[in-house]
Amino acid sequence: MTKYILYVATSIDGYIARSDGSIDWLLPPEQVNKNKDYLKFYNSIDAIVMGSTTYEQILGFGDWAYPGKLSYVLTSRNLSTLRLDIVFMKSMEEIVEDVNKRGYQRVWLMGGGRAASPFIQNGLVDEYFIFIIPIILGTGITLYQSLSELKLDLISQKSCPYGVVELHYKRK
Repeated sequence: MTKYILYVATSIDGYIARSDGSIDWLLPPEQVNKNKDYLKFYNSIDAIVMGSTTYEQILGFGDWAYPGKLSYVLTSRNLSTLRLDIVFMKSMEEIVEDVNKRGYQRVWLMGGGRAASPFIQNGLVDEYFIFIIPIILGTGITLYQSLSELKLDLISQKSCPYGVVELHYKRK
């Protein structure tokens, strides 16, 4: 059975990006990539799901950050790439079908909110790793887009460098 894991950073007030889509307030990728807990998580996953805005932001960082891990990009646009480890899909259902066909066990739901919400709404997310960044944005793009109430069980909480707090939940 495939586990879908939401692993994402938010501001204290629950935003994953500024209103203009900017994520300049997040820790730089080079700091995140040195974190042993992140590396342990990354090495435990088989594939990644992201929205097209997240995909385009990652492209702006330089070299593709996730070589060798199949990355599903959820989009209604006609995007293309020469990379064999990136596929574009139009629906959550298409992604789930392909994940099942490939036999993946652990899939990282990276974001954004529009990409993660259908997985949450359909009860597919098994674990939630929410990293609270010590900033209040006031406005922005929320992770939780048009979701119904969902109760979770707290598994752990941890203080991390730079004032970040990690909250780990499982679906009830």
